[in-house]
Amino acid sequence: MKKLKIFSLILLTAATTSCSDFLTEMPNGAIPQDDAIKTLDDCDAAIIGIYSTFKSSALYSGYMTQLPDIQADLAYLSLSNTGVFADIYRWNINPSTAQITSIYSALYQVISRCNFFFDYADRVRETLTTESEIKTFEKRIGDAYFARALAYSELIRHFCEAYTEENADDENSGVSLALSYVNNPKAIKRSTLRESYAQVISDLENAEKYIPTDRAVADSEYFSPGAVNALQSRIYLYIGEYQKSVDAATQVIKSGIYELAEAVYPTSTGYSEYGNMWVYDSSDEIIWKIAMTTTDRGGALGKIFLNYNGATYSPDYVAPNTILDLFGDTDYRYPYFFSDITAADGTQPTVIRKYIGNPNIDAGSTKYFTNMPKVFRLSEVYLNRAEAYYNLGNTTSALADLTSIRRKRLQGYGSAGGSGEAVMQEIKEERIRELFMEGFRLSDLKRWGDEIIRKKQIYTIDGNNENQLNIKPTDAAYRFTTWPIPQHEIEASNNVVVGNKSNY
Repeated sequence: MKKLKIFSLILLTAATTSCSDFLTEMPNGAIPQDDAIKTLDDCDAAIIGIYSTFKSSALYSGYMTQLPDIQADLAYLSLSNTGVFADIYRWNINPSTAQITSIYSALYQVISRCNFFFDYADRVRETLTTESEIKTFEKRIGDAYFARALAYSELIRHFCEAYTEENADDENSGVSLALSYVNNPKAIKRSTLRESYAQVISDLENAEKYIPTDRAVADSEYFSPGAVNALQSRIYLYIGEYQKSVDAATQVIKSGIYELAEAVYPTSTGYSEYGNMWVYDSSDEIIWKIAMTTTDRGGALGKIFLNYNGATYSPDYVAPNTILDLFGDTDYRYPYFFSDITAADGTQPTVIRKYIGNPNIDAGSTKYFTNMPKVFRLSEVYLNRAEAYYNLGNTTSALADLTSIRRKRLQGYGSAGGSGEAVMQEIKEERIRELFMEGFRLSDLKRWGDEIIRKKQIYTIDGNNENQLNIKPTDAAYRFTTWPIPQHEIEASNNVVVGNKSNY
């Protein structure tokens, strides 16, 4: 008799339900679970489903990229704001905030797809007879391990406190580690932070074993050894394993596969190499990007910053002066990130144009403001290594990494200098410039223990002093730098899953 659980090769439709619900939710048009993954072709279809989930507008092409930077200090609520993300901007966050619960659910969708694949991988392995089949199968295994590691790492980054040796073993400080689709209990208690990061590291080690070296190319739409090492450099930095972060980053940098994009010299497209990366989503600096087409888009990262209807602009968010002032006159990133416009209401703000839309995706009469998310870039790897070097006391190497980035981004740049804490401040400011509106800001401030500051400026709403924010780590509001566990997740588990401080 067939099991009652059924599963589609599309592997779970997008829905805002709890992790616990994902373990038993049955999609429409599904097939019997025992028939879902039996062949190598089934494995291919399952992995395609895993890749496709990352296109969700709740993840890199939408909320998970936009909200952390908007909640922090990289974009200000404009006079023409229509209410988009206004509660999050105002720190009116609760366990039922729709966008945050969507992020949580979408990440667990990725994990559930991976777990389902692993549950049936062994029976497919037994059917393989040729070396070519085995290599293809192992490549799919590597994809699933990396996808699960990435999803868990993002859950930890957004829904857990910053890692310290003091809190690493605290009960319920990590995430719910679901490692099987078929055999998981409905309610999974949260692990510790140490256990959660250990799972990510273990999955990355397995991914490194199975992802083939022929994937080691730049500007890739597939998981690669470079992507594994890039995520390792990030994870080891976050948990204070600084030498391991340096080692992983060095593997990416020394591979010679990736190259920092030159921002100074124009190409035949009329853009610099750096500009080409942000307009046409193509560059040898890109380690992994999420593929999109005119018929298969994710979210629209740039819409809220421009809201252009073909005639006028009505931006929901504008660029803050505190950030604009960090870009000097010789910084060639500036024109790819910002523009001065006259809005529909007659104001003249500086708007964020970083995600102006890839013409090859936004083709047609409708402007979607869609760009392919560039989840891993070489510049982040350099910044990870610079910060790790600093924490190891090697400021010379940290400054050398900053120099490498700036010589590609600034006209006539010489060498970075400084000593002591001033070097760390340089690293922090370079992360703002280089990773602007890529979703890192809130978690960066949280792991550094820095206050969140906004200052009043023209063309922004200030009825409730939203743009004069000053939240210190000792303030009660700081707990919202860690997002609340969704209320439906807690209720579905009968309170086995415990919330964060921000839940209460």
